Amino acid sequence: MERHYTGRFGVVLVGAWTTLLMTALAGPTVIALGTPLIVLALVGLLWPRRSFGEVRLAAGNSLDCFEGDEIALELMIGSHWARQRHWVRLEDRGDHLGIFPLTSAKSSLYAKVSHFGSVDFAGTTLVRQGPFGLFEDTVALSLFEEAKVFPAIEDLAPITRTVMAQFGIGRHRSLRRSHAGLEFVDVRQAGPGDTLTDINWRASARTGSIWLNERSTDLPLDLVVFLDTFPSGAFERRTRLAANLARAYLRNFDRVGLVIFGGTIGWLPPASGRFQERVITERLLRVRPYQSDADKRIDLLPRTALPRAATVMVVSDLSDRRIIQAVQDLEFAGHEVIAVVMERATGSEIETSTELQRLTRLLERQLLADMARLGVTVIDSNTWERHGDEINLAIER
Repeated sequence: MERHYTGRFGVVLVGAWTTLLMTALAGPTVIALGTPLIVLALVGLLWPRRSFGEVRLAAGNSLDCFEGDEIALELMIGSHWARQRHWVRLEDRGDHLGIFPLTSAKSSLYAKVSHFGSVDFAGTTLVRQGPFGLFEDTVALSLFEEAKVFPAIEDLAPITRTVMAQFGIGRHRSLRRSHAGLEFVDVRQAGPGDTLTDINWRASARTGSIWLNERSTDLPLDLVVFLDTFPSGAFERRTRLAANLARAYLRNFDRVGLVIFGGTIGWLPPASGRFQERVITERLLRVRPYQSDADKRIDLLPRTALPRAATVMVVSDLSDRRIIQAVQDLEFAGHEVIAVVMERATGSEIETSTELQRLTRLLERQLLADMARLGVTVIDSNTWERHGDEINLAIER
């Protein structure tokens, strides 16, 4: 247990010392005016340090939740409950989660978590206020296990490559399939890159636009989400988008893998099913940006991480030259590569002249054009503006 004196006690202590000094200079008549300050200072200095007793913080329900949900916690204080003001200050590694007043030795706390990741409530403290608010007695609290906050589930359509287009987005699954399947599933409006071989004539005649039959297939797509984890301002948005892309394809009955490419490298081989969705999401919860100047190449990855026929979706802001080299190496290795390019920073994050900003945008556009000439499908901020309904659902707050 630790004791922290408040600013109020500092004022009282200064007043008490001033009273004693004035008494020594002006006589004993002054001490009558400052007696309350002296008494309060003595109370703050001599108040006994009573222990909280046994304090236990436990989970009231499951520690697995989604962004925006509440985590229920149960706090129990031992037999040394005093009739003083108590509250809990919930924090997670420096992030303030809230202050919860306590009315009894056993209380329930409901903390709302707004960001995905692992939460262990490091820095959480139980606070007991002293008489007249002169000091605070605190004790550190912790959970035995971390809470897992998963990214919110968004209705994100799978993004695939379109034919002969520099920027593209479609709802079809893969151009490498030998057939589209036989079993009818649904109808959808035709988009860029769709072949008009299975038109639903009734829906097209009724609406005046082209609608296609959507059929199931027994040929799953092998997709590897290639996440750039080099430090930059858009790191959290990239990680959230990667989680939602993996979830969208897995629920489309595809096989999805994950590659963490940055200061550290990690991978999960492609697999399907809800278990793979859980494994990928939990792996992304622990991803942290890590600065490293070491050379990073896809040669460091095993063959199981990047199957030969897999489509690789690179989620990055292309701010590091090593991720650009990795995109080129993936294309040269024969993979179908889709680069989902996030914005590097907003205008408030980069305080530069208008000319320099314009030059930076021109260089970025030239880089994207060079990648498109290599055969890489690029989805950048312009594609976001034209197809915001399909993409922004994965990252909007």
